[in-house]
Amino acid sequence: NGHALGLRPYGFIPFAYELTPHLNGSGENVIAVRVDNSRQTNCRWYSGSGIYRHTWLLTTGPVRVAHWGTQVTTPQVSAKTATVEVKTKVANARKTAAVCSLVTALVDAQGKTAQTVQAQQEVGAGETFEFVQELAIDQPNLWSPARPALYTVRSTVMENGAAVDVYDTPVGLRRAEFDAERGFVLNGERVKLNGV
Repeated sequence: NGHALGLRPYGFIPFAYELTPHLNGSGENVIAVRVDNSRQTNCRWYSGSGIYRHTWLLTTGPVRVAHWGTQVTTPQVSAKTATVEVKTKVANARKTAAVCSLVTALVDAQGKTAQTVQAQQEVGAGETFEFVQELAIDQPNLWSPARPALYTVRSTVMENGAAVDVYDTPVGLRRAEFDAERGFVLNGERVKLNGV
């Protein structure tokens, strides 16, 4: 709608822009993305030009998981048990505070919920709050190149008993380490790395 939102000089890094302040709620909207590669020096080979990655238009409510708002780590992983730490940023774009709950579930590839935790917090007007939650599961399906088992961390923001946002983050549970004697070790097994 005629408002410049930003410039991304390197197209291989993802980016996002907030459209809300510039949208026309009562009529049509025009969203334009322009690629200008005319000043790009292609010194090694022709790298092409244009939009050749996915583009999404995301619509959310004012209280939501922030864009790229989850960070999942696995501080402890073994064949017997795994601990998953999830940091989730919840943003409140309202002009008033919001009391919300964050329900975080670890869902396996068959859609079965392995573990759920919940926390409640008041998020100030125009602010973002980071929840830190920990889930523990027994007998995890470990990720490896031979068996790339994935879980989904499902973050559900609740307000007044209703879900106002759901955000999924895929994760593989695995333990990776480098050892001076054995090299790269994944889930306790030596893995030979090939490549250049």
